Amino acid sequence: MKIFIINPDYGMTDEQLAQRCRLLSPYVGPDVELHMECLTQNKIEIDSALDAALAAPEIITLAARAQREGYDAVVIYCFSDPAVDACRELLHIPVVGGGQAACLLAPLVGRQAGLLLADVWRAPEKKLFVEQCGVAPGRIAAIGGVAGRGLDAWRDREKTLALLVDAGRKLLDESGAQVLILGCLSFLGLAKPLGERLGVPVIDAAAAAVSLAESLARQGLHTSRRAYPEPPARPRSWSGGAL
Repeated sequence: MKIFIINPDYGMTDEQLAQRCRLLSPYVGPDVELHMECLTQNKIEIDSALDAALAAPEIITLAARAQREGYDAVVIYCFSDPAVDACRELLHIPVVGGGQAACLLAPLVGRQAGLLLADVWRAPEKKLFVEQCGVAPGRIAAIGGVAGRGLDAWRDREKTLALLVDAGRKLLDESGAQVLILGCLSFLGLAKPLGERLGVPVIDAAAAAVSLAESLARQGLHTSRRAYPEPPARPRSWSGGAL
């Protein structure tokens, strides 16, 4: 089985992409090949709704290529799930977004979850997002996070973990949540140490996405055309700009 992971952040090196695949490999079966690529045509990092919209064309192009090359599923490696609906319309293989995958797992391990974002200023946006993921609002007890603008979650690993511990403890104490969701895929690998320090299950959105993609592919479950009708067949083209 092969899973194609689309990282919508521009400018990552081959080693950085391979590192993430190595960290994700324990969450899938030994027969699963993980392959990650990032954006190369657009200088975008997903830090806003604007970024998600601007990144969409290249994400869709990569997803279409993955299907042509025989991949069994596509993962959108971002908690905002950019272009996930468009990819589901276009592809016949499963398409899983990191945000939706993590939110759907939370009710399996707790009655209410707390969501920890990398940018606490995006909390109002994510409050609406979790309902779109198919999770009842009552299942998300509270949304918080860290002031992550300017923080490199990979380079400043210990600082990032310390900030998550403080934010997570506050969220648990104030909301009564019993499980936490890491609301950024740059937090890959921090769920276990965070859970050990806080004493609750912590869902890693990156791990959730690849595990769920594998499960769908193994079950032979494909995107329903009744839910995501195939777009009308006609030529489509666009040109990139700058903002």
